[in-house]
Amino acid sequence: MIAALLSLALQAAPLPQPSGAPTFRGQGQMAMFDMICGRVFPDEARIATAMAKLPGARALTPTELRTYLKDDPGRGWIMPAGTSRIVVTLEAPPIRSCAVRMTNTDGVIDEGKWQQLLTAAQARSGGGFVTLPPQTFEVGDIRSQASGVQKQGAGGAAEAIYLIRSTPKQPGFATEIRMVRQLVAPNGR
Repeated sequence: MIAALLSLALQAAPLPQPSGAPTFRGQGQMAMFDMICGRVFPDEARIATAMAKLPGARALTPTELRTYLKDDPGRGWIMPAGTSRIVVTLEAPPIRSCAVRMTNTDGVIDEGKWQQLLTAAQARSGGGFVTLPPQTFEVGDIRSQASGVQKQGAGGAAEAIYLIRSTPKQPGFATEIRMVRQLVAPNGR
């Protein structure tokens, strides 16, 4: 069932746009993030089973995974999405995270749909989130803009949901859009 829903998400057609408007709005990426990170995560076994059934998806090699998670433990998958690629990564404890990245974009998404998804995710997690002020930071030749929400729980537990746009400083390169859900277990377990 999950694989079928993910397949439909990848096939989501972009909404008609005014002439000259950017065409990427992130419908497929948002649907995948909602299903994988918002509803199934942290159940890695169910995610792996669904990803294995998804047409065109394949597991990331250890070298590819290091590109995304650096030295952190985890696993991931990659699949084509038109002229882009969607990359799903799961980072293992101590901080568990689920991310859905879309590469080769213009950096534009449907902000209204993102806010709807964010509101629904917060409600499913019991509310209590606070909005983080937007931040811009640079690492090497990449400039990233991040926004999101987080909540603190008992015993050091925490949950956060972020939207991050990363763009090389050199002109002519596309933007990666990353949607992330992080979970921190109480007392660092």
